[in-house]
Amino acid sequence: MIATQFSALPFLNNWRTKIIYFVLNPLINMALLVLIDMQYANSFNWSIVAASIAIDTTTLTMQTMNDLLVEDASLRIDFEMIAKKPFSFRYWMSKCITSAIIGTILAIINLVLALCFGTPLYLILRVVILLPLLCLTGIIFGFTAWAISWQMNDPYFLANFFSAIIQLVAGILVVITAYPMWLKSIALIFPFASPVTFIKTGSANLIASIIITLIWLLVGLIAYVIQIRPVLTKGKHRF
Repeated sequence: MIATQFSALPFLNNWRTKIIYFVLNPLINMALLVLIDMQYANSFNWSIVAASIAIDTTTLTMQTMNDLLVEDASLRIDFEMIAKKPFSFRYWMSKCITSAIIGTILAIINLVLALCFGTPLYLILRVVILLPLLCLTGIIFGFTAWAISWQMNDPYFLANFFSAIIQLVAGILVVITAYPMWLKSIALIFPFASPVTFIKTGSANLIASIIITLIWLLVGLIAYVIQIRPVLTKGKHRF
């Protein structure tokens, strides 16, 4: 079952796309953030490196979860699953495990590279400690993005939106307490800032981050239940 999920991910089809997704994209994101920070701080900040890896881990986990579900929708596997067993433990667990493995692989590869280039070990360990939370957050946001966008013409809409704003609302470069009130308010409805703060300082309100993540899961579940009703009652689905 898990092997089937991996085969459905296009970026695992060849070594070039694997390098792009697992190495080049994270390195480019990391380099841009570090360079921007250096313009203002006039020093190299290793915590930016670690925080960037953490957020990239969540982002790829989210994208993987979303991609797997959208792929099933394009093949009408979702229709069959919903009609027979919409809360199948085996079905959903296979998606979650696959997404978590992908995110973990990205984290391990880039943490090893970061350590080789001189990132302090304590920052590496902080990311490792957060790895289960980072992957769980990515899985939940991937599911929620899919559940809300499922009947849209662009089923990737919300996942792409989350991917575009995640670095901003996480406060990688600037702590969100320094944001203008309107932007701070937006950032606080997402759970990404506390893990970044923990990586930078060693302490943060991770419980609040978990609670916010669970609220997003509830939003996704509500959207899912609403979306599947026509399928269960009338057998209708747009795909």
